[in-house]
Amino acid sequence: MEQFMMNTHNDGDTAQVTPHVVAPHTTTLALITNPAADNGKGEQYGRQVFEHLTTHGQQWDVQTIDITGHDRDESLRNARNILHDVDAIVVVGGDGMVSLGVNAVADTGVPLGVVAAGSGNDFVRCLGHPVGRIIAGTEAVLASVVARSTIDLDLAQVTSPEDGGARINRYIAGMLNCSIDAAINARANESTLPVGMLRYMAAGLWEISHVQDYGYHIQAQLANGQTHEFDVNTPLVAIANARYIGGGIEASPESQLDDGVLEMLWTKWHPTPKQALHAFARAYHGQHLQDPIFGYDKITAVRLDRNDSGAEPPILMADGEPIGQLPVKVTVKHKALRMLVPVGVRKQWNAGTLPQMRD
Repeated sequence: MEQFMMNTHNDGDTAQVTPHVVAPHTTTLALITNPAADNGKGEQYGRQVFEHLTTHGQQWDVQTIDITGHDRDESLRNARNILHDVDAIVVVGGDGMVSLGVNAVADTGVPLGVVAAGSGNDFVRCLGHPVGRIIAGTEAVLASVVARSTIDLDLAQVTSPEDGGARINRYIAGMLNCSIDAAINARANESTLPVGMLRYMAAGLWEISHVQDYGYHIQAQLANGQTHEFDVNTPLVAIANARYIGGGIEASPESQLDDGVLEMLWTKWHPTPKQALHAFARAYHGQHLQDPIFGYDKITAVRLDRNDSGAEPPILMADGEPIGQLPVKVTVKHKALRMLVPVGVRKQWNAGTLPQMRD
C-alpha cells in the first residue's frame, strides 16, 4: 500500500503542493487512544473518535483500525509494526499521546494526526488545532486526510551518549524538562485538580517554595556554529522545540517548529522566592526571558552532564513523560515529523500567519 504524503513549499506568494505518486486505494488510518486517561474519559473520547472516523470516513473511502495496546509500550510497538500498511497514525489525548505518536512516525514520512483531548495539549497549540473539542478535532483530522494536507516539523532527539542511545533514545515534540520544571511536571501529573494549567500552577508554587540548585555541566553547539561550555548550579535548565508547557504557559516564546534549531534556557543564579514567583508569573505570557536571571541560547545540539557541586537533578521529563537521568545528548532533527493539518492551517503555516492558540 502506497502512503499519501506531500511536500509543501512556497513559490513567491503562493503555497505550492507537490504530491508523491499516489495509487488509488482505500486510505487506512491507525488509531491509538488512551482508555485509562482522565478517570476513564479517555476511553469515551477514543470511542467517539473511532465511531466518527468510521462513519464519516466511508464516503471518502477512509477506513480506521484501532491498534491501541494494553499500555504505552504495546501501543508504540503496534504503531511501528504497522507503519508500512497504513497511511497515517492518529492519536487521541494530550502531550503524552503526541509523544507516543511522534516516536512511532519520526523520520518515516508517515503522517501523524492528533485529536487533542488531554489536560495540557501544549504541542498542538502551536498548530491551530481544536483543543478539548473531540468532534471538531476529529473532523480536522479527517479533512486533512481527505485533502492530503501535511506540514513538516522539527523534533528533538534525546539519547544517552555513553552507550550510543541504548538507555535513552526518545524523540521530543515539545520540551525536555531537566530540573525544577521536571519536578513541577511530575507533581502536576499526580494532581487531582481538573484543569491542566491549575495543576501546573499549584505544582509550580510548591516546587518554588522548595527550590534546589541542581548541578550541570553543559556543552552546547550554538546555532551560529560556536560552542558554549560551562558549569552551573541552578534550579532550571530546559531544552525546547515548541513554545508551551503546563497547559499554555509560554515557556519558550521564540521557539519555532520548523527553523532547525532548539532553545536552551536556564537561570543564572539561585533566585529569591520573590524573584522565582515573579519569573513564574511572567512565564504565563512569555515575558520572562527579558529578566536578567535567565540565560538563553539557540542551539542545534547539547550534552548535559551532572557536575559534582550541585544537587542531583530529578528524573528528566520529555513531553510530560519520564525518560531517565543524565547524562543525555539532545540534537535537533530538522523536519523529522510529518503532521496532518487542515488546508487552511497549512496555508497559514506556510505564510507565517498562523496565530498561537490559548484556551
